[in-house]
Amino acid sequence: MSKPINNTQPSLNTGMSIALGEFNDTTAINKFGYNSQVGGSWETVWDGNNTYTYIASAGTATATSSDTDDNGGTVTVYGLNAAYEEVNETLTIGGSTGTVQFYRIHRAVMATANTGDANVGTVTITADSKSAAIISPDMGQTLMAIYTVPTGKKAYLVQVDCGSAKDLEHEIRLVIKHGGGVWNTKAYFTKRGGFDGIKFEIPIEIPAESDVEIKAKASATSSVSAGFELVLVNT
Repeated sequence: MSKPINNTQPSLNTGMSIALGEFNDTTAINKFGYNSQVGGSWETVWDGNNTYTYIASAGTATATSSDTDDNGGTVTVYGLNAAYEEVNETLTIGGSTGTVQFYRIHRAVMATANTGDANVGTVTITADSKSAAIISPDMGQTLMAIYTVPTGKKAYLVQVDCGSAKDLEHEIRLVIKHGGGVWNTKAYFTKRGGFDGIKFEIPIEIPAESDVEIKAKASATSSVSAGFELVLVNT
């Protein structure tokens, strides 16, 4: 159970207490994604408009762009190494391969832009010959409802959100896979347009080294936004 730092009284709002660092072994993760072309088959809610393919063998990463105007800008990549330890590295777009070994990548954020104040083209982070993260034009960071729980931590699922502007039939689910096993569905939505959220009064525990993502499908081509919130506790 998390305890206040120095036995001080935490803020009345638990989420704010975690954000302020008032608990000595607890942090928060907010993941959100967008898929502009969800179809009739399950797809991951991320920038790739398809089912996400995970890195199979840890490897170094490169950053490239569909527009050469982005070359020379930098992007910081966040993920895990083969031991599921948290790692990050800042790469130059169109530059050399990095040196950090990534086994999972769950976020990439533009650090500097070569042209203007955001990325002009589609920036792709490649590792193990896979498109491990994508930053869509002008977004400045990935929109990927994907995360992997680091070693030495447990995650508690406290919120899942989803939305679409189209009045179509949507099915949306949050799934987890532990240690290379099978996908288990932990939350499921059916909806027609608009925005919905599920708050878990009793959070769902997710063990270390588990992949977490949101998948969606629709009755016709649709755009879907979705996200989830986790509380991480050191074990």
